Amino acid sequence: MEKTLVLIKPDAMVKHLAGNIISELYNLDLKMIGLKLVNVRRELAEQHYFDVEERHGKDILKKLIKHITGELHNNENVIAIVYEGEDAIQKVRNLAGKTNPEEAEPNTIRGRYGRVYSKTDCFENLIHASDSKESAEREISLWFDKGELV
Repeated sequence: MEKTLVLIKPDAMVKHLAGNIISELYNLDLKMIGLKLVNVRRELAEQHYFDVEERHGKDILKKLIKHITGELHNNENVIAIVYEGEDAIQKVRNLAGKTNPEEAEPNTIRGRYGRVYSKTDCFENLIHASDSKESAEREISLWFDKGELV
């Protein structure tokens, strides 16, 4: 069975979309094996986005950290969820949609609820979904202790 990490980000929390997003994820027929509300500290954000600076630059990394820690959204928390099931990673990523909400299909979470401030700024894309088995393993171990998963 494949596992994946989903983060419902502070922008979704501020918009009261967490219930809608969880409901849509529920329809994927995956098993939820971990769920918690997290007040994301800078250290966790930096570990989560460990390779962003080398791939995209320091400015993007700073914006991502401000976003995930809730600094841009009234210090809102993140809901961290681990799902398990066949093709869990691809199913969740398909539902999430492309990272940029303007490029996401309208029937995806980001296409329906996301927004872009400007072409050069961060956008509200509401959700994080692991992009590979390796990423999922690394991310799950950052956000959850082994004893927290059912």
